[in-house]
Amino acid sequence: MTMAWRRRTHRTRAQARGAVSILMVVLLATIGMAALVSIDVGHVFYRQRQLQSVADMAALAAAQQLRRADSNAVMTERALAAAQASGTQNGFSGAAREDCGASPGGEDGMAVCAGVWDPNDAAAAAGGRHFRGSYDPARMSPNAVRVVVSKTVPILFGIPGGEGRRLRAEAIGNASPPVAAFSVGSGLLNFESSRSALALLLGNTISLSASDWQGLVNTTVTLDQLRLKAGVGTVDELLNAGLSLSEFYALVLGAANKESLLNAMLGGMPAIIDARALAAGLNVGRVLDLGVLAPAMSSAADVGLNVAELLMLAAQVANRGAAVDLAGAVPLLPGSQLALRIVEPPRMAVGPVRPSTTDPMGWETTARTSQMDLGIQLQLGANLVDSRVLSALTPTLVLPLRVQLATAQSALTGLRCAAAPADRRATLNTVTTVSSICLARKNDLGQCANSDVELANVPLGVAHVAVMASPRQQTVPGNSITSVLAPGDHQEVSSRGQLAALVEDLARNLDLKVTVSLLGIPLTTELKLGGIVSALSSVIFGVLGPTLDGLLAALGIQLSNADLWVHDVDCDNTRLVY
Repeated sequence: MTMAWRRRTHRTRAQARGAVSILMVVLLATIGMAALVSIDVGHVFYRQRQLQSVADMAALAAAQQLRRADSNAVMTERALAAAQASGTQNGFSGAAREDCGASPGGEDGMAVCAGVWDPNDAAAAAGGRHFRGSYDPARMSPNAVRVVVSKTVPILFGIPGGEGRRLRAEAIGNASPPVAAFSVGSGLLNFESSRSALALLLGNTISLSASDWQGLVNTTVTLDQLRLKAGVGTVDELLNAGLSLSEFYALVLGAANKESLLNAMLGGMPAIIDARALAAGLNVGRVLDLGVLAPAMSSAADVGLNVAELLMLAAQVANRGAAVDLAGAVPLLPGSQLALRIVEPPRMAVGPVRPSTTDPMGWETTARTSQMDLGIQLQLGANLVDSRVLSALTPTLVLPLRVQLATAQSALTGLRCAAAPADRRATLNTVTTVSSICLARKNDLGQCANSDVELANVPLGVAHVAVMASPRQQTVPGNSITSVLAPGDHQEVSSRGQLAALVEDLARNLDLKVTVSLLGIPLTTELKLGGIVSALSSVIFGVLGPTLDGLLAALGIQLSNADLWVHDVDCDNTRLVY
């Protein structure tokens, strides 16, 4: 009994030891397999992280190429080369190819697509990408690059001969081009006299102190601030919103936190100016030339715009085609007249450096001055004498002139970005187009005369002398000047001696007919001024110059003069958006 029990116990223990050994083998095998799977998973995860880093760096490098001024095709080519170089530098050996398909990355390598990233594009919002590779190159420029990197990695402990696992990483880099805001004016931004000029444009109603005006000169407002103040959703809606001049001023001053000046700016402003503004289609887009193709215009939303300049430009848009009231602005001889009309209002420019095949200057972002007609009629003679007898014997001298202040344009041809805003620079090329002068019609100083004009009527008792002039229009070209300015800088560029040149050209083109009537018998002599042009032009300029200079000083305008202002330079950094 005892021996049998001992033998059974021994067999049971032996069987138990055998069972534990089998369980241990199974357990160890399971742990080993789990370890191998974990190593494989970790290896795949690590390679995926590497691949994503390659895609991120390639997208950023490619997007940087979109900040350069060039055609869309050249920018795409450079983006592809930059992505390839970045991949190689980061240990990726696959070839880069251009692929703007809906789901690229089906084979090993790098698929690169330069396209448009727009967070407001609902149709391209799938997966949070907001990216489309197809766009209208005439209306848009690429502002983002999508990079998809695919690579097959081996399974370390898989079935021998297996294909491995194909990994895929995607990144989208956005690079809005650096933009600048600038303006060019014919002396209109010479702020020593701009308050008086604005007063004339607003009907002599402005009552703004010098310190308040200087505060507006030193204040900027952004498109995004104007958009929020206007309560619209996009910059495009802001640009197209129709406004009266009062509404425009309220919008700009409100966005700049200068609403306290609104009454001083518009108190008693004639209602006709508001009506003119609506008739002229006043809106932010008429004041700004936004040289940024959609949807990249959002890159200009944070560029600072000078408040004083916006107010001045809007007033000129409102007065387009209308005669500005110059009564009392410049002291003239009794009987003399002045007339000023804004033919084409100026515009401020906001945009990037980008060549243009359609703009005459060859650059897309350009600002221009206003084009004005200045009519002046100087009269000296009978109006100075009260006596009817004496006035009948007093000679009358009349000189009606029309001076056209043609448009000057400034183009953004270069930008230098830097971390510190003060170190940023904008390069502007300014071209002054022709100015012209002609004899004007006496009953309409805004039109050149098309027939002989009487300049003098001299009674000499039994004799009578009349001097007539045959009108000829002469043009005087300006010159091109390159300027490099920092944000907030101002430079005045001008073609010297333009007023004297205009007067000399006028004198050179005056063919005078002197008619002497003696006892009713007329004798006419034609007088060519070629030989005495210097002496005559100096006399004319001596009489005309001070008056014109006084008028132009009151309006802040000079002939062939351009005031350049760089309001802001914005250099957005390239960033990953997916």
